Amino acid sequence: MFDFIYEKLYSLGLTAAEVLGKIFKWLFVMLAKPVKALGSVLYAGFFFLDEKFFSTVRNARAETKELVGEVKSTSSGIREMFKINKKQGWSIFKYYARKAFAKHGVVFSVFTNVVLPVFAFAVLCVTVYYCNSMKLGLKITYNNSDIGIVDRESVYLDAQSKAEQRLETAIKSSDENEIIKSTQYEIVPVSLTDLNDSESIAKKMIERSGSNITNACGIYIDGEFLCAVKNETDAVTVFDNILKSYDAGGDGTVSFVEDIAYIQGMYPDNENTIWDAVRLSERLAGKKNEATYYAVQSGDTPSGIAQKFGISTAKLYELNPSAKNNVYVGEKLMITSEVNFIRVQVTRTETRTVSIPFKTITTQNPNLYKGTKKTVKTGVNGEQLVTERVTYIDGVKVRVQEISRVTTREPVDEQIQVGSKTYAVSRYGTVSSGTVKNFGGRFVWPAIGAYNVSSGFGGRRRHGGIDIVKPGGNSTGCTIVAAGSGTVVSASYHPSWGYNVLINHGNGVMTRYAHMLPGSFKVSGGQHVSAGQAIGNIGSSGNVTGPHLHFEVYINGSRVNPMPYLGR
Repeated sequence: MFDFIYEKLYSLGLTAAEVLGKIFKWLFVMLAKPVKALGSVLYAGFFFLDEKFFSTVRNARAETKELVGEVKSTSSGIREMFKINKKQGWSIFKYYARKAFAKHGVVFSVFTNVVLPVFAFAVLCVTVYYCNSMKLGLKITYNNSDIGIVDRESVYLDAQSKAEQRLETAIKSSDENEIIKSTQYEIVPVSLTDLNDSESIAKKMIERSGSNITNACGIYIDGEFLCAVKNETDAVTVFDNILKSYDAGGDGTVSFVEDIAYIQGMYPDNENTIWDAVRLSERLAGKKNEATYYAVQSGDTPSGIAQKFGISTAKLYELNPSAKNNVYVGEKLMITSEVNFIRVQVTRTETRTVSIPFKTITTQNPNLYKGTKKTVKTGVNGEQLVTERVTYIDGVKVRVQEISRVTTREPVDEQIQVGSKTYAVSRYGTVSSGTVKNFGGRFVWPAIGAYNVSSGFGGRRRHGGIDIVKPGGNSTGCTIVAAGSGTVVSASYHPSWGYNVLINHGNGVMTRYAHMLPGSFKVSGGQHVSAGQAIGNIGSSGNVTGPHLHFEVYINGSRVNPMPYLGR
């Protein structure tokens, strides 16, 4: 078995070796042809270069060496001849030059055909590289002096604008016709590192303007130039001292209403422009013009205030920006322009207590007669603690922003009972029609159904009260009510007043009701009564000529006219 396998593998190996040998032989034959052809081409090229180039180079090199030797051997003689006779020296130089060109033509041919083109190419490359590293710019000549180069005209225009802005005061006050001088441009190639920006050009324009200019710190208020101070620290100190004079409180802030800017630069060196710290302080402490303020009253509106003072609402808002949101009673609004040259704004947190009005709750009481009321519980206002962020400008409150509102005491509602009880028919058969009336005085009308006054107070009879009767007569039985709340002093009989009731209302005020119907008392001494509460009926007891109610009012023991107290 193994011999058979070995025999087969041996046969397979011989067959494979034979096939691979044929393949390699075919490849060698196929590759030999192009390799031989390439070799022939390279061999021909080498001989061509050797004949056309290398031989020329070798010849040129040999002739160059020979030419250099001839130049060395003849140069000293030519130099000596130039010293003796320049004309004859030039003749000898020309002779040797023609002889050299004729004898060594290969050297000059190689130089002309190879060296010069290579040199020209090298020069071209250097020129292209140089041009790529350069660009065109504008050289600026200002007041006959070169001040720099910019890459475009807009840079110069920006520099000119900056120079004019910094020299604004000088331009306005100077007697010279032209502070900023004329400028000339020239287009020149320039390296990127040689370009200038607008700031440096502006400084050079100022320096070469020919005017008396110095370096200083300019002070601008809301963008408007005020002056320049040579030392910026002096200027800052003046403004800081103004702020320090204001007390902002614990968490308050102090700042200027106006925007203050300090700009270093070149400024005209004259007294109109350059100030010292003392002059600056005096100017800032001055006034722009006198101002008028108005304290807001209850019911005022911004438009109404503006109309009152003959200005537009827009002008009022311009002077008082916070008025656009709301105005508060007591707040001072500026009517004319500001007072101080520079205004200081103080903002701090403040608290105040405000009152919370109590509510009135009314309920019906069937035990009280209609038209009367009784205060059961007195109302008490509550309190709130309001925290606000308040802004003052020169001490005048101009803006208030509420932060929080905390109730520290709740209000107590006032409770009032009003009567709903109606008046019944009297025992004498007369109906007490109607309700208790109040004509706007302190007291209610003391009789129901009887509203006429038959006899007034005073007069020739020195009448101590008023007599009240029913319209059309027949007043007997009409209900008499207490004119106000109080305590019954007495309910008794008197020869002149008849059956009468005296009520004490407190604070020295008392009222008397006389000539009442016998047996009609509805109250007794020491009893508390409410306004409008029935106390008896009209009769004719005592010294009278007919039925009526005699009503008196006492103030600290003296009788007075009851009519004002009754509102009639």
